Amino acid sequence: MPTKILCLGDSLTEAYGVPSNKGWVYLLEQELRINIINAGISGDTTTGMLGRCESLLKEHQPTHLLILGGTNDILFGLKDEFIISNIHAMSRHAKFYDVECIVGIPTSIINENRFNFLKESVTERIINFQEVLIEYCKEDEKDVIDFSVYINPEHYLEDGVHLNESGHIEMKNVVSTLLPKVIN
Repeated sequence: MPTKILCLGDSLTEAYGVPSNKGWVYLLEQELRINIINAGISGDTTTGMLGRCESLLKEHQPTHLLILGGTNDILFGLKDEFIISNIHAMSRHAKFYDVECIVGIPTSIINENRFNFLKESVTERIINFQEVLIEYCKEDEKDVIDFSVYINPEHYLEDGVHLNESGHIEMKNVVSTLLPKVIN
């Protein structure tokens, strides 16, 4: 069966703020010449992603599921354990449908003055969540792609949250380097 990847996520996956043909999912599909479905929705939480996951798996019948989310959950003040439980549930849906699961580590937020509903620094919360998510993936033996690795302040839109075209190129580069090791 040829490789087919379902990318389930939020605005980072959907490519908020840039043309869809400049987003990392589209760029990756063009570079690797494999079927990649962009199931990103701006503003989505891992709860919304979980709610869509099973029907998307049935509809698209991918070989791989790439999950990238959690930033909006943090903006709403949700705890890491809750976010991880949603990611865990999505990975179990994938396993049920014999789909390999890959977890994406979200990028940081560079807007230091952004606070969530609980008045917590979003920047600090995301850094902590990245660490917790990486540890969860190690313990559960999940493949991981860390999207934050080469992202710098010049890769962000003015809001300090979303990535510009050069940021999406960097995200695509990280995935195109690591993905062949994961899907083979």
